[in-house]
Amino acid sequence: MVKRFLGVEISFQFYYFALLTIVLIFDKSGGIFCCFLSSFFHEIGHLLAILVLKQKVDRIEFSLFDIKIKSNYYVSFSKELIITLSGVAFNFILFLFFIRTIRIFALANLFIGIFNLLPVSTLDGGQAINIILNKFISEEKSVIILNILTVIFAIPIFTLGIIVLFNTGYNFSFLLLGVYLFLTPIYNRKAISRGNYD
Repeated sequence: MVKRFLGVEISFQFYYFALLTIVLIFDKSGGIFCCFLSSFFHEIGHLLAILVLKQKVDRIEFSLFDIKIKSNYYVSFSKELIITLSGVAFNFILFLFFIRTIRIFALANLFIGIFNLLPVSTLDGGQAINIILNKFISEEKSVIILNILTVIFAIPIFTLGIIVLFNTGYNFSFLLLGVYLFLTPIYNRKAISRGNYD
């Protein structure tokens, strides 16, 4: 389903809301839902930076694994780095603001912020590395480096997920993260292209 709002195309995929529904049904602690909410605010951080820097947004996509903001307009090296890392910065601000009141939401923001800093192809950390690497090497070599880093970080998180699920019997959050990291290079090979903010 695609809608337009203030000149921005907004795309909603069924899978995103199906996954959210599954989380709401099976998430006993509420932690995963708070991570979903923190991810939404993470994208608000990107949007705020885009607006402050007077850039334009073409499309916002709610897909299976994430929310993407697409902007096909040229921005300078420094502005692109600021926009790329603004989601993480907003998560850290929310962590500091809510740590004394809504602790689970604050910790979810801290987790989402740190997680997005990982040097993984579709995460902000990977995209920031891609922006920097493209100043020195080709896009093709940058993709190879990021795919290697993605696998390196996916293996221990996936392994931890199996251990946590086995010990708790219900906490599958780290296992989902491990699967997500393994699938991201396959699921969206274009995600590291410039102008995409996750």
